[in-house]
Amino acid sequence: MKKELLIASALVGSLGLAGVAEAASATMSGHQRVGVVGSETDGATTGGANSSSRQSAFSVSISETTDSGMKISTGFDLAEESSTLDMSGLTLTFTGGAKLDLIEAGNAATSHVASIPSASGEQGIAAGTGDNAPTTITFADAGDAVGMEFHTAADAFGVEGLKGSISWSTNSDAANSTTTHTDAGMFSVGASYVSTAGDSTVTLGAGIYEGSTTSSTSLYEDEAIVVSASAVTGNLTVGVGYADGTNVGEAGTTNVDGGSDGYAVTGAQVLKAGAKYVSGDMTFNLGMTSGEGKDGELADVAEGKSDTYDTVNASIDYAVASGVTATVGYADQTRKSEAAESTASSGSSWYVGATLSF
Repeated sequence: MKKELLIASALVGSLGLAGVAEAASATMSGHQRVGVVGSETDGATTGGANSSSRQSAFSVSISETTDSGMKISTGFDLAEESSTLDMSGLTLTFTGGAKLDLIEAGNAATSHVASIPSASGEQGIAAGTGDNAPTTITFADAGDAVGMEFHTAADAFGVEGLKGSISWSTNSDAANSTTTHTDAGMFSVGASYVSTAGDSTVTLGAGIYEGSTTSSTSLYEDEAIVVSASAVTGNLTVGVGYADGTNVGEAGTTNVDGGSDGYAVTGAQVLKAGAKYVSGDMTFNLGMTSGEGKDGELADVAEGKSDTYDTVNASIDYAVASGVTATVGYADQTRKSEAAESTASSGSSWYVGATLSF
């Protein structure tokens, strides 16, 4: 009897273990950034303002490879400064190198924007303003988290250095009869080309955005073209990007020109450029952004003078030790609404701090 019980226990144990999947592989990374931010706006009457700056970020990447060689991956980010949990969708990487992003997929045009250097650090002026000029070349990036993006493998269509992708998202739960804007989905395509000769590498990127809105009265939807380029030669990196189109936004206290239903910026244009140079443990960054566009109500033709946004920024990073970087940064920006300066959101700012990464 004892022998039968031992055999039965072993059988149950083996069956139980067979039904338990092994854990997927996981990696963690993150940083703690601590420093001081100072600013002086053009409208300040009591001098500059200083404040502490502390940001924490923690990321987890989870992946596993099936017996057929297909990789399945996901992950999530925790950001203390925004107190949010940003969860990724699923990414399927096939044996031939192509990828398929599902659920929270992103937009193809954004995926192929070339890297354009800009100052590191937390400097900046974020006061509310009626200026709705775009501030980034990806201003039309919108849509919903329910979507997909397909990425080709390297050397797409037999062209060495070429990659492309196509994406689509939808928000079928959003009401389509309201006058208030909410992103209802987006279609996007993008491509990039990388060429290397000697110690120089050039990257070209381009894409289009075609979005939709839930507003039945809006004359506008998110749409834009974006082109970008970067070149790396030895320790020097330079980049430039340009976007042109229409940006539709939701109503909010910082968008006072847009009314209660939302706003639209037509004739939106953004130019961004920057350079980075690495010398030993030192990294020097320099960047600029210039944006403009006419804003107004969703259901009205935008008139009047353009809103504008202009900024230049610079920083120096010093690698103190492995995973520890000290940063000094500076920025100067000017924002105008209908050609009149928004003094509360124009001025200069600086940052001194350190980042510890793992």
